[in-house]
Amino acid sequence: MKQLKQVELKPLTNFDSLNLNVSSEKKYDLTDLDEEQTNKLFTQIYEIISKSQGAIIGSNIGDNTYVNTQIKSSSSKSKIFTFPEPNPICIYYNSANRHLQQSYALKNKFFTEEQHFDTDYHYDNFIEYFQETSEGVILLSTTIEGFINQLLPDSLEIEINGIKKNKDEIEWLDINTKLRRVLPYIIGVDFQQTNPKDYDNICLVIDLRNDLIHLKKSIAPNITYYQLLFKRLMDFKHITCSDSVYTFVNTMVPDYFVEKK
Repeated sequence: MKQLKQVELKPLTNFDSLNLNVSSEKKYDLTDLDEEQTNKLFTQIYEIISKSQGAIIGSNIGDNTYVNTQIKSSSSKSKIFTFPEPNPICIYYNSANRHLQQSYALKNKFFTEEQHFDTDYHYDNFIEYFQETSEGVILLSTTIEGFINQLLPDSLEIEINGIKKNKDEIEWLDINTKLRRVLPYIIGVDFQQTNPKDYDNICLVIDLRNDLIHLKKSIAPNITYYQLLFKRLMDFKHITCSDSVYTFVNTMVPDYFVEKK
């Protein structure tokens, strides 16, 4: 059975890529420190950071330094969690494909078995298929929209249909407008023109996601509400649509996704 892609979960922000004007820099080697010494050092560091505007913490992974996120829970403000900030887009894509892999296996099972009419068996299996496929589709859609919003510069202003819009307003535009009007403006690529089949697959993912979220019933002559939606889920092209999202992301930003070997 074909396997859907999984991508490397690299941290989001490489410190060297920021091209910051750094006024001062301090490095700490934690290699020979025990847990108590490490915790004490980090406590002192955070005391300094809390009094220093614009201070950034980074952690070394391999040959690169990545910007750390710092999280304090509202329920336990005395605890601080710090680690290289992960990239949600990569997490969404991997999560989508894990669900779609399960869904794809179920679909293969449906169509390789002999025809039978065990309604309990089909009922239970389709519920699982619906669950895995819908979660995969929704997360693929989240990957697409989150990635596009991540590309929008804070200073972005663009005129659409005669109205000038800023970044906050652009974030709320429909996906097709972002694909056809916004990305060509900021990236210089019209994905519908360069990759028409992949573009159609992305539109399919978005449309199916919308129908799953809004779930509008349509009464057929046999008094079923969602038969058309269920058929669309059964017809969903798992590998093709997932690969189109991968292609889209790496067309907009080369090597953004790095497939795990």
